[in-house]
Amino acid sequence: MQAKQALPPPRPDFSFARPPKSKVSFFFWRWRIWFEATFALTVMEPWEKIVFLVVTFLSVAFFLTAVFKYLPRQIEQTERRSVYYLWGQEGPPVRNLLNRGAMLLSETMLRKI
Repeated sequence: MQAKQALPPPRPDFSFARPPKSKVSFFFWRWRIWFEATFALTVMEPWEKIVFLVVTFLSVAFFLTAVFKYLPRQIEQTERRSVYYLWGQEGPPVRNLLNRGAMLLSETMLRKI
């Protein structure tokens, strides 16, 4: 009777799915596994993962740029137009009136609390 030969390593190699020993490595490994499972990256080929991550990164970068760069200016412009449409004029007198009203309202609400 012959001795059993060693089995070849399994393909594909799932060594990346084994948790590491160190706590810091385990934290990042767990985050990576969660991310890949959530977005189904485990079923993609490496080039598909890269394309997906690049598109996602660019989309998030454009969105954050819009929020931090253009949204404050848009809110200010919308406020000026609203003041003009509601009161027929814009400028310091109406803006001071609105600010005084907002302060009075907030003080009244704080007193009730």
